[in-house]
Amino acid sequence: MGSINRSFSKLGKKVSQKTQAFAHRTSDKHIRLAVTGLSGAGKTAFITGLVNQLLNAGLIGKSNNLPLWQVTREERLYGVKRDLQPDLTVASFDYEQAMASLKQTPSQWPASTRSISELRLAIRYQPQKGLLAKLTDSATLYLDIIDYPGEWLLDLPMLKQSFSQWSMSQTRREHIFKKSDCYGPFNEAVSQLDLFGEADAAQLKQIASLYQQLLLDCVNGHGFYYAQPGRLLLPGELVDTPVLALFPLLGLSAKTVTQLDAGASNTAYQVLKTRYKQYQSKVIMPFYREYFAKFDRQLLLVDCFTPLNSGKDQFDDMTQALNGIMESFKFGQSNILKRLFSPRIDKLLFAASKVDHITRDQQGNVLSLLTQLVKQSQKQAKFEGCEVEVMAISAIKATKHAMVRSGSAEVEVVHGVDLSQQKTVTVFPGEVPKMLPQASFWDTQGFEFTHFAPPQVTASTQGADFEHIRLDHLLQYLLGDKLN
Repeated sequence: MGSINRSFSKLGKKVSQKTQAFAHRTSDKHIRLAVTGLSGAGKTAFITGLVNQLLNAGLIGKSNNLPLWQVTREERLYGVKRDLQPDLTVASFDYEQAMASLKQTPSQWPASTRSISELRLAIRYQPQKGLLAKLTDSATLYLDIIDYPGEWLLDLPMLKQSFSQWSMSQTRREHIFKKSDCYGPFNEAVSQLDLFGEADAAQLKQIASLYQQLLLDCVNGHGFYYAQPGRLLLPGELVDTPVLALFPLLGLSAKTVTQLDAGASNTAYQVLKTRYKQYQSKVIMPFYREYFAKFDRQLLLVDCFTPLNSGKDQFDDMTQALNGIMESFKFGQSNILKRLFSPRIDKLLFAASKVDHITRDQQGNVLSLLTQLVKQSQKQAKFEGCEVEVMAISAIKATKHAMVRSGSAEVEVVHGVDLSQQKTVTVFPGEVPKMLPQASFWDTQGFEFTHFAPPQVTASTQGADFEHIRLDHLLQYLLGDKLN
C-alpha cells in the first residue's frame, strides 16, 4: 500500500510540475532559451558567465553590472535565483563545477559541451506595464537555458538525403579528409569491405571507429567544422550503439548504387543503408521534435577568430557549417521541416564570441564580418516572422586593453595570460576583415589569434565575479520584452 501511495505521490508531483510549467507559459512567464554553437565557440563559458552575472544582479548592495538591461537600469530587478528545472530526464547544467574550474589556481575554462543540459533561473522583478503592473508589485519570469552541441544541428541536411546521396555529399569532402593521417587507414578498410557480401557487425564497427577517428582529427587536429554524423563527434548516450556504427561510402558511381540497392537485405551495403535510416528516424528526428520544437528563443555563438587563424579552407568550412546549422531556422523550407519545426522561435541571435581577444577598434569589424556570414539566413528567418539580431560579445572578459607606443604612434593591444604557455603576454592580434575574405586576404593577412586563459577570480563582496562585454545588451534583446 505504501509503495502505491508513493507512486501516486510521484505522479502527482510530476503532473503538478507540468501544470505549473503550462501555467507559466500561458501567462507569458516562461522562456526557453537555447544556446548552441560549433566546437570552440565557448558555449559552457558563456552560460557560466551569463548565469554568474544574473545571480549577482539586483537592487540591494549590488553594483549595476548590467546597465543596458532595462530592468536593472530602472531598478526594477529584485533578484535572480536558481530554481528546479522542469525536465527531469535532461542533465542539469553543472554551473558549480564550471565555476570551480574558473576559480582554481591556475584558472581553467570549464569543460566543453558534450550533450544536452538545462538550467532554470527565476527572475523576480517589478512589472511596469499592463494588467500585471496593476495587480502586483512583483512578478517572476522563469528562464530555462538549454545547452546543446551545435554539431548535432549539422545532421539536419541528412534528413533530406538517402544513404547514397549522403555518401556522395561526403565524397565531395574527400579533399578535406585527405589532410588527415587517419584517412589512409579508413580508406584502406573500406576498400576491403565486400558491399555485396553478408554484413559482419565487427568489421562495420571497426570501420566506423576509423571514420570517427578521421572526423575527430579533421575537427580537433586540423580545425575543420562540418562533420557528419554529428553524434560521432559527441555520441552522448549513444556511445557504442550499432546506430553509430555508420560511415559513408566514398566514390560510389550511380551504376554501382543501383546494383547495391538490388542486393539482399543482409549485405554490408543494405545494413549500412538501414542504419542510416535508423539514424534519421531514431536520432535526428527525436532531437528536433522533443527539444528544438520547444525552444522559444535561440542564441548561436560563433568563434570567428580561430578559422581566420587556421586558413581559407577552415574558414570556408566554418561558413558551410553555419549554413548547415541555419537550415534549422528555415521553418517553411519543406513539409518535413514544417512538421519538425513549429515556428515558435520568435527571436534568433547570432553572437560573435570572445571579442575580448581582439582590440576594441576591431570589434566593429567582427560584427560586420558575422553579419555578412549570416546575411542570407537572417533574411530567411525575418521572412518567416522571426526577429534576428547580430552582436559581438564576451561573457567572461579574460583580457585587458591597453595602448603601447610603436615608433611615433600609439597602438592598441590586448593584455592577458596565454592559455598554452600560462604566461602573461601583450599582443596585437591584427585586423579582422570587415567583409568575407577574398583570396588576397589569405596571402597577406597578419591575424594571429591568441587563446587566453580565464581571468583569476578574486574574492568579491559585491557584483559578479567577471567583467563582460555587452551581456546587458544581449539580455535586453532576448528578455527585455518579457520584463516590462
